[in-house]
Amino acid sequence: MENPQSPTPDDLISRMIIGKSPVIQQTIKMIRQVAPYPSTPVLLQGESGTGKDVVARAIHELSSRANHPFIPINCAAIPDTLLETELFGVEAGAYTDAKVSRQGYIWRAHHGSLFLDEIGSMPLLLQSKLLRFLETLRFHRVGGTREMHVDLRIISATNTDLHMAVAQRRFRDDLFYRLNVVPIYLPPLRDRKEDIPDIVAHFLQLYSADGHAPLTVSQEAMNHLLQYTWPGNIRELRSVIERGQILCDHNVIEPKDLPPTVLNAGQNALLHLHEVQQQLHLPPDGLDLPAFLREIETVFVQEALERCRGNQVRAATLLHLTRDQLRYRLKDLES
Repeated sequence: MENPQSPTPDDLISRMIIGKSPVIQQTIKMIRQVAPYPSTPVLLQGESGTGKDVVARAIHELSSRANHPFIPINCAAIPDTLLETELFGVEAGAYTDAKVSRQGYIWRAHHGSLFLDEIGSMPLLLQSKLLRFLETLRFHRVGGTREMHVDLRIISATNTDLHMAVAQRRFRDDLFYRLNVVPIYLPPLRDRKEDIPDIVAHFLQLYSADGHAPLTVSQEAMNHLLQYTWPGNIRELRSVIERGQILCDHNVIEPKDLPPTVLNAGQNALLHLHEVQQQLHLPPDGLDLPAFLREIETVFVQEALERCRGNQVRAATLLHLTRDQLRYRLKDLES
């Protein structure tokens, strides 16, 4: 009989990935689709700080491998000379410092999932060895002769353009195609600003769960958070909220508790708007105001769509509109 207290897939997703925006919902849909296929490689692509490690773990937790290890390894954090032994393990006596045999990350992930973060930084020589392993899931420890076999899923992640790396011969094309069976794109936070209030609420809830008094964010401070472009994405947002938790008074995070980079973002936007306003003057003979405003709206909507390569969600965020509001304006402008 099923345990009524066991978390459902919906519970797991909602706990790990916060947001209702269309772009993050598309990501969640891809996670749901690929998780039940426990041997299919997944390639996570997105900027630093977008939560690729969280998505990798979500895929693992939603799969039949959930009761087995999830083993993460940051390929960029380990020196090239050590990465092979960390992955495949080493046999005693393989080199001077190898006093005892040691299992690598691959063996530790047996029956589970191996998460290769920053896969784009892996040296070419090791890429070829990883490709051979992926073809058969068989390998030898460094310095060893006994063939070992594992059953696992490979989830890899990168914040670099692997297509460009392949073109520049910095990444093997055959390995890229093997890893890129199911690609999942993680949108930057600036493309899903409507999720910021929910993400902030989640961080505040985590803070309260540690035994601290409940915190809130003032509407003025939230406006600054919504205007900022977040180059560091969710990781940067979490740091900003952590700072606010420490500096705030009376359990309310105010603008004064935010870093200057976040505060200046809103001021810069207002400054640009003021500069535009200063260039506008009523002609001596007056003007057709409705037609003029319609023309301005057309220019800004088209420019936003061009800048976002036709992505209506991102364009709406630039214009501080909802997607439905932007679509309404597009239909009105086309009529």
